[in-house]
Amino acid sequence: MDFKKVGELIRKVRKDRGMTLDDLCDDYIPRTTLSMIERGLTHNPVKVRYILRKLDINLTDLSKKEKEQAEDQELELIILENRINSEPRKTLSELSKFPAEYNRPVVDFLKGRCYYKTGQYDRAADFFNKALRVLEKSVDHERTNLKPLCLNHLSVIEFNQGNNEKALHYVEDGINSFDLNGERQYYYINLLTNKAIYLRGLGRAEKALKTLEEIKVNSFDINIDAVIGIYDLQAKLKREIKLYDEAASCAIKGLELARVNYNYPRQLELYITLGEIYRESGKLHQAEKCLNAGIALKDKISRRQFLIQDAYLKLGIVYFEKKDFQLSHKTLRKALNIVKIENDMLKYSKALLYVAKCFLSECKYEKALSTFKNVYELDSDDKTNLEALRGLSQASLLLGDETNYIKYSKLYFGTGI
Repeated sequence: MDFKKVGELIRKVRKDRGMTLDDLCDDYIPRTTLSMIERGLTHNPVKVRYILRKLDINLTDLSKKEKEQAEDQELELIILENRINSEPRKTLSELSKFPAEYNRPVVDFLKGRCYYKTGQYDRAADFFNKALRVLEKSVDHERTNLKPLCLNHLSVIEFNQGNNEKALHYVEDGINSFDLNGERQYYYINLLTNKAIYLRGLGRAEKALKTLEEIKVNSFDINIDAVIGIYDLQAKLKREIKLYDEAASCAIKGLELARVNYNYPRQLELYITLGEIYRESGKLHQAEKCLNAGIALKDKISRRQFLIQDAYLKLGIVYFEKKDFQLSHKTLRKALNIVKIENDMLKYSKALLYVAKCFLSECKYEKALSTFKNVYELDSDDKTNLEALRGLSQASLLLGDETNYIKYSKLYFGTGI
């Protein structure tokens, strides 16, 4: 048992519930002992578990909750990082709300990127340097490759100000500190390319060419859009065989590549894929976040409008599964409006099916029956038709219409499931 961590949790729960030390202590655990437990100074598991029972805290649930919270925080930062290119000021405002202990070096790095995108280069440099100072005091930060990223941004700032030697110094430090087996491996090519640019600016053409030779030809010439598409396909395939963690990892890698290449349609596509992964694995909160983050890019999408309708449809389904039927209905209506323009009848019938399900769940049986009929008459794919028949039989039963209940039930079971 991690007595310090458990003690901090006990203190947090007590304060969240508006309890004082005197409210919680008793004859068995006096005030001084309780204070020591909260500070992690009492290593008596019996007494600690006694307090946990009093507060109805389950340590098994705690471990799961901590994991989910960490995953949620990581997802929040991923979403904000992907938003910087399109909405740097809004992202900076969101980052400024984070508490001091919230993954400090990453938050400082992202703030630096926000200031860089808005042309405030001195402020950007301040935050990149601040992140570097925090990283120097950290352990096991090498795999994140956050240090090389900060150094690379500092190099670009110096280069834009005409300080080629300083720019070269920063980028070489970034290359030397890069973990080739760590995160954001794609960024190594960016560092080498910038080094070559700076060497050329200093009149060192031969060294610049030698630097470029370090980049593998197949990596240098590769079609980035194709690579992103492969990550998306891998994520979808892994989702289909229920390897959700691996699927999410593929989607996040693709999302990073889409972001650094300003590929907004691919970002939206990968947010939809990631949202589906989270939804199917029961993580509806994360699914909602991903799909809303994708929809926020809609003004950046000039082509592939079907992605926007798909995002609204998937989000409507998430809200339905969260039993927020009013919000589900509203979101699905947005999907339907776009689908009419795109003339995609499969998507139209799917959206309409969930509108009918919302009516059924809200006990609006007449509306549900009418909408299920519309879906069935569209003669969509077999799965949607079966769900429509099932809905028709349920609505008929709830309306006391035995004749139609029997009729639709026979059609449902006669179609084959």
